[in-house]
Amino acid sequence: MDKKTNEAINKPLANQIESAQIRLYDKLVHLDIKSLNISEYNQRYLGGKISKIKQKLSLYGKLLYFSLINSPVSYESFVLVDYGGGSGLISLLAIEMGIGTVIYNDIYDVSCEDVNRLSNSIGLTLDHIVCGDVDDLISYLHKNTILINAITSYDVLEHIYDVEYHFRSLGSLSNQFRVVYGSGANIANPLYVYLVSKSHRRAEYNNREKRWGHKERDTLQSYFEIRKNMISSYAPDLSSKKVEWLARSTRGLIQHDIEKCVDEYSSKGKVTYRPDHPTNTCDPYTGNWCEHLMNFRWLAKVLKNEGFSAEIISGQYNISGSLPVKILKLFFNVLNKVFGRRSMFAAAYYVVNADFIAEQNTAQDGSSATLHSIPVN
Repeated sequence: MDKKTNEAINKPLANQIESAQIRLYDKLVHLDIKSLNISEYNQRYLGGKISKIKQKLSLYGKLLYFSLINSPVSYESFVLVDYGGGSGLISLLAIEMGIGTVIYNDIYDVSCEDVNRLSNSIGLTLDHIVCGDVDDLISYLHKNTILINAITSYDVLEHIYDVEYHFRSLGSLSNQFRVVYGSGANIANPLYVYLVSKSHRRAEYNNREKRWGHKERDTLQSYFEIRKNMISSYAPDLSSKKVEWLARSTRGLIQHDIEKCVDEYSSKGKVTYRPDHPTNTCDPYTGNWCEHLMNFRWLAKVLKNEGFSAEIISGQYNISGSLPVKILKLFFNVLNKVFGRRSMFAAAYYVVNADFIAEQNTAQDGSSATLHSIPVN
C-alpha cells in the first residue's frame, strides 16, 4: 500500500479543514443567491448544492486533505489550482482554511464571471481567475511565473475529452506538484454503470428540452444526429446509409476527429477507431463527455506514462438519508475500509491521487495504479 494512504490521519489538518467547512457553510446558507446577479445555470447548480452543503463541503474537504497532506510547503505559501471549478466551492473552502494562493480555473466564461461575484459577496476574494482549458491554465502559470503545489477537482475528470493530452500538458510544468481529481463516474460500481449508461443513451439518441438553469455551452441536440449532420456536411457525396454507419462508428469523438475518420474511410474503406465502452459518448461540438466511464488500468497507464506516481482511491459515502439508506452506506464504507481495492464496486466515487516529479523517468511498463479506500471521514 502506498504510504500516502497508509499513514495515520493528520488530525490537525483534518480539524483545520473541518473548521473551515463550518465557517463557509454558515456564510453560504445565509446568502440570497438570486440577489448575486449570477447566471441561471449557477443559481441552479449552487442552489442545489446549498441544500446539501454539508455533504458537499465534507467531500471537497477530503480532496483538500489529500492535496495538502505531507506537503513541505506551509498553508500560507501553498498554491492550489481549482480545475474546472464550476461554482467555486473548492476554491472558497481553500481560501477559508488559509491557503495562501488559490487559482480558480474553468472553461466556461459564465462561471468565471459568476464565481467572482460569489467570492466577493462572502469576503473570500479569489487571487486568480483563469478562464479556459488546460493549455490556457499552463500559459497563465508560465506567464506569471507561478509554481503550483496541487491541482484539485471533483466531477471534472470524466468530462475531459482527451485525458492523455491533459496529463501530458500538465507534465510540461517544471516543478513538483500533486493532482487530486475526484470523480463519481466509477466504472467498477455496477449500479452506477447501469444508471449512467441509460443517461449515455438518452444523450446519444434523444433531443433535450431547454430548462431553467441550462448551461448554454451544452447542446440540446442528440449527439448521434449532430455527428450525422457533421459527416454529411463534410462529405456530401456519401450515401445516407454510410453517413449513419460512420455516425455510429465515431461515437465519442469531437468534430475534427470525426472528420479524420471520414477521411480514413474515404481513402481506406475502414475506420480503425473503436469506442472505449458500449455506451460512452460525448458532445461532438465541445468534446465534453457524458460521464466518461474509464478503465482504471488504462487511466493508471496514462498517468504513469506521463510521469505521475499515482494511486486510485475508493471514496466513501456521507452517512445521510433514511435509516435503511444510512445503514447501507455505512456497510459499504466498512467494506471500503476493510477490503480496499476489492470493494471498489461499492465505492461512492474514486479519487486519482497523483504526484508529478519533474525529473523522474517516465514509466513504460503500463502497470496499474494502487487502489485503496479513503481513510478520512
